Amino acid sequence: MFNDYMHSVFRQNGPTHAIVEPSGGDTKTIYTIEPENIKTMLHTNFSDYHRSRNMPNALNPLMGQGVFTSNGKAWAHSRSLVKAQFSTQRVRNVAKIEPYVQNVFKEIGKIGKDGWTEPLELLLTFNRFTLDSATEFMFGTSAESHRVAMREKEMFIAKKKKRGVVAKYQLVMTDFGTAFDIALDYVALRLKLGRLWFLADGFWFRIACYKVKSYADNYIHEAVAHAGEAAKRARRKAKGAAARDVDSEAVDLDDRRYGLISELVGSYPDKVALRNQVMQLLVAGRDTTAATLTWSFILLEAHPTEFDRLQSSIIEHFGTEFNPRRPMTFENLKSCVCLQWVISEVVRLYPTGPLNARKALVNTVLPVGGSVDGKSPVAVKAGTTVAYNTYLLHRREELWGEDSWDFKPERWEGKKTGWEYIPFHGGPQTCLGRKLHLSTPVRWQNVSARCKFPMLTRFLEQHAMTEMAYVLSRILQRYDRISSSTRMTNFENGIRTILVPKHTVLFQFHSRNEKVHGENIE
Repeated sequence: MFNDYMHSVFRQNGPTHAIVEPSGGDTKTIYTIEPENIKTMLHTNFSDYHRSRNMPNALNPLMGQGVFTSNGKAWAHSRSLVKAQFSTQRVRNVAKIEPYVQNVFKEIGKIGKDGWTEPLELLLTFNRFTLDSATEFMFGTSAESHRVAMREKEMFIAKKKKRGVVAKYQLVMTDFGTAFDIALDYVALRLKLGRLWFLADGFWFRIACYKVKSYADNYIHEAVAHAGEAAKRARRKAKGAAARDVDSEAVDLDDRRYGLISELVGSYPDKVALRNQVMQLLVAGRDTTAATLTWSFILLEAHPTEFDRLQSSIIEHFGTEFNPRRPMTFENLKSCVCLQWVISEVVRLYPTGPLNARKALVNTVLPVGGSVDGKSPVAVKAGTTVAYNTYLLHRREELWGEDSWDFKPERWEGKKTGWEYIPFHGGPQTCLGRKLHLSTPVRWQNVSARCKFPMLTRFLEQHAMTEMAYVLSRILQRYDRISSSTRMTNFENGIRTILVPKHTVLFQFHSRNEKVHGENIE
């Protein structure tokens, strides 16, 4: 695995080292897992670095230019427009997650006479869940990708027939989830190819991008039309022409049925720019949450003691599905400390972005890594790439102790962290998805203080914090045991657009016996 290779490289060459061109002797890339160097690059001397141009080139057909792919003034403009448009009521509305959890339960399927379900492909199920939830969050209407399961089987069969291409085309053009997955597969390959990103292209990529963007455009068109009508009504109310007929609270509530785009419309008169921003947020909200949920179950299945501890905490906190103790609200999920610890530990061991890089715009300096002892500054020439490995940073024994490679949620009791823990990066360009994940309150107080746009990142963190905590809690309420037939390969990691299991992950769930076996609990 790539990270195993990188681990051996860092052990041999130290936490900061350089790759030098054999011919000219110039430094090509500096690799580091030093917290101070990462802080300098992402925060202290943020303006000295920028993202590689390969990323926007690779992502452009699907997402265009937006908050994840731009640099400098263009990035600052995108970020400032996005950051102030969010309503915290969206985050706290846990009830909107439940229909998609019910879809997960339907995919888990019937309980056999032995109390166990049939094997389930876990990452695929969570991808559907998060896509449905994310599209409802963004557009006000779900993509309903859970209905794709049978169509995907049909497509697989159709590929073997003479009309396979036609069948695949029809599926891509009628199903957003399938088109979205095909587009992301191409994007992942384009990112891996680096400067050769243009080699990963073709008919299916372009047609999938067309379908995804058309889907988004339809909802944006409706939201823009509604916003225009709402503005007219507001002006009439202000003039007193129809004061008794217009209820501002009702208008605001009606806006929310168009999802997040209803709050972004006013900042983006250009519909293409609005679509680009929404697509980038959608990718962040879908893939990162699905991957983290999958890693959570992989780790809990491999550590039965931690599974039992978390389940006991959830049952004590919320009760079982059919014998609840308290409602599963945003506040109650956040107060379940053991749940907080588990997800913080999951994203420590499996950060969604394991390797990232910036390129120096000017001649600059990193504070540590030079000389024999590695404590002196390092000169960074303009044009040099500085890469940091979050996966290995989070596993350094000097920072996390001798058990740094172990899954130990209890390490988070009273834990305060700095730049040695950056699952969502840090500084002004902190990933928008970073606050989409569950974490300890103490941890994120530190991060928010160093983030240039705390309002936006706090909002997004709380959204995924709620989503992941809710899913874990609901599943552990219904099932008392889990088992994976693919345990031997579950921990082999691969890279899509993020860090995911390399192979298929199959799971079975055991019923808590609150309903009769052989029934599909709904």
